[in-house]
Amino acid sequence: MSASRNGGRSLALLGLLALATLLLAPLLGSIRIGWDDVMSGPGGESTAAQVFWRLRVPRVAMAALAGASLAAAGCVFQSIFRNPLAEPFTLGVASGASLGAAIGLHMGWTGLLFGFLPVMTGLAFVGAATSIMVVWTIARVRGAGSANTLLLAGVAIGFVSAAMILLLEFLSSRPVTNEIVRWLMGSVDRTGAAGLFETIPFAAAGAAVVWYLHKSLDLLMMGELVASSRGVSVKRTRAAAYFAASLVTAAVVAQCGPIAFVGLLVPHLTRALVGPVHRRLLPAAALAGAAFLPWCDVVAANLLRWLHGSALQIPVGVITNLLGGLFFIYLLFRRPAEAIVVDG
Repeated sequence: MSASRNGGRSLALLGLLALATLLLAPLLGSIRIGWDDVMSGPGGESTAAQVFWRLRVPRVAMAALAGASLAAAGCVFQSIFRNPLAEPFTLGVASGASLGAAIGLHMGWTGLLFGFLPVMTGLAFVGAATSIMVVWTIARVRGAGSANTLLLAGVAIGFVSAAMILLLEFLSSRPVTNEIVRWLMGSVDRTGAAGLFETIPFAAAGAAVVWYLHKSLDLLMMGELVASSRGVSVKRTRAAAYFAASLVTAAVVAQCGPIAFVGLLVPHLTRALVGPVHRRLLPAAALAGAAFLPWCDVVAANLLRWLHGSALQIPVGVITNLLGGLFFIYLLFRRPAEAIVVDG
């Protein structure tokens, strides 16, 4: 009862933190935002009002959605593979999605497919799905679906995808190459409100599937034999959860580019706060991600201005890679490398 109460309190605090982030983060930047600018709404005539409503609010909302999506996806991957290093990037899902989106940028394919599906999202999902199939095929040929095999296969997919993206950069014109390079750095300020509304349906669909499976994920964490004895179809549950998390990842990557390590760092922190039960862990990871990435973006957007008055803005992917790399080193010092990779 005490653990449940503490988990509920932590979840409530994370919710308040996410709400505070959405309210405060849009106020921070080189242009001062006053109360009149906020109250004037999107139709306000002042420059500050336009910056607030048309630039900062969509940017913070996109960062919150991307952070929540990547954190929840990382939580799912870590659960189905019972390994703390499993996340969209280490499993090759984000790398495949990045390759698909880079192909779209190279070919100049934009707009909607079938009248409703953004082409970039579709290509990113095809890339993610292809990566999934390759990883699973490698694991099946090896005769095991161990975390070690899957992680190594994901690393291999990452190298192959990186090589193909480099080839696309070489073959593209200079403006397109610059666009691909800028996109690969990971940023939440590229798409505005349109990208936000394109991402929401896919994030919601993936979240609905994962939430439906949350009890099965609890049993999977106890081992395949325990889950099977409780009536869980291990293969179907793992495939459905993998598909849903990949859909969410692809939707975010298509809009923001690859923003690494959110799916590694945030689930670890939230699991320590609310415990391993997915009924609390999944919303906690989403709320923490929704607070984490916007503040990373605030730092990225203002760091050079704070240091020496420069107007240049660092892509948020630089900040998340730095924090994720430091956290990775922390994990290696905390636990032996073999225990992290094999045992989870």
